[in-house]
Amino acid sequence: MLTGERSMAVWTSIGVLLWWHDGSTAAPLQGAEGEAKAASAEVKEAGVPAGLIFYDGFEYAVERDRRNERPAFIAEGKWAGVKSENSRGAGLGYLYTVDRIPGYAGPFPGRNSKRVLAIEGRPKTFNNQTDFYLQYGDPKAKRDAVPADVWFQFWLYPNHHDDPADKEDQISGFGRGFKFIYPSVDGGYPTHPAWLFTLGMTSHVSLRDRDKPFYAEVASHDLLLSMPTESGAEIAKAEPWDRWKLGQTSLDERIAANRWTLVRLHVDTSTVSGRYEAWLTPLGGKPVKVVEWIDGVTEDFSWKIPAEKVGGYRTFRIPTTIGGWGERAKENSDCWIYMDDFAMASSEKALPEYSR
Repeated sequence: MLTGERSMAVWTSIGVLLWWHDGSTAAPLQGAEGEAKAASAEVKEAGVPAGLIFYDGFEYAVERDRRNERPAFIAEGKWAGVKSENSRGAGLGYLYTVDRIPGYAGPFPGRNSKRVLAIEGRPKTFNNQTDFYLQYGDPKAKRDAVPADVWFQFWLYPNHHDDPADKEDQISGFGRGFKFIYPSVDGGYPTHPAWLFTLGMTSHVSLRDRDKPFYAEVASHDLLLSMPTESGAEIAKAEPWDRWKLGQTSLDERIAANRWTLVRLHVDTSTVSGRYEAWLTPLGGKPVKVVEWIDGVTEDFSWKIPAEKVGGYRTFRIPTTIGGWGERAKENSDCWIYMDDFAMASSEKALPEYSR
């Protein structure tokens, strides 16, 4: 139940035919230097729309229970690096691909998708905060390998499956916020980027019919969007300690458990005037804009980015940290999130489109 708001109807996933809006071949990838040229031929063959900087449909096998320091994420997915329990014996989480999801019987939403990425966070099992990820880019790459004006898009499916036979339980729970797309200017971590995309069961929400922002909360197995900043964002009506927490501006949608949701993000830090927008589209449904923070446009909001924070990034990691550490670790829950068709572009028109 959303705090202080009406509950939202649960959408039912339906099987639909999915297709790419732009079937043209792609220009070479422009991501981390050294990876782009090797990937470009494969991307063209796969029919990725022109203009994409990076794309992974996860149509390759990576096993959960087999140690492999250089899994197919690097050779076929063209990620620059990976850290997980099944790759390096570290990270307190597993990254692998699957051709089925426990409790789910529908089609995968991606382009001709037969496999999806499994993100299995184990902060409760290990009693600590996770640090597992796929990494895009290279510290030696150009600064704008991740553009300052960037678009991300991907399908997410948080699983909350209580198997009656107790053989395939995936009962996910999420805390009050975890890092999900974590960019870095120089490729070093930890860092203090201009923005950091996070997910969690709460969001610092600003709604037009409310005088002040408040914290909305959903069930522990659902997710809301948030983007803390370190770069001059100010929500005028928020408390001083919350003015930089850019949460949802609409509660008409969420990333619901046991349902595929298409997440589309737009972040622009290419000038001193910042912009952050996000849309959620349930499988078989219509897109809903749930975030709009635009300097000079959004009422009672400004985002004046310091000159040293203007620009793009060399790398990003996903999903990084889930759960808490120390005393907070007692509240941790394990989780299973599935992802399909991860894309990054410098324009919205380059992103894949799907029929409903």
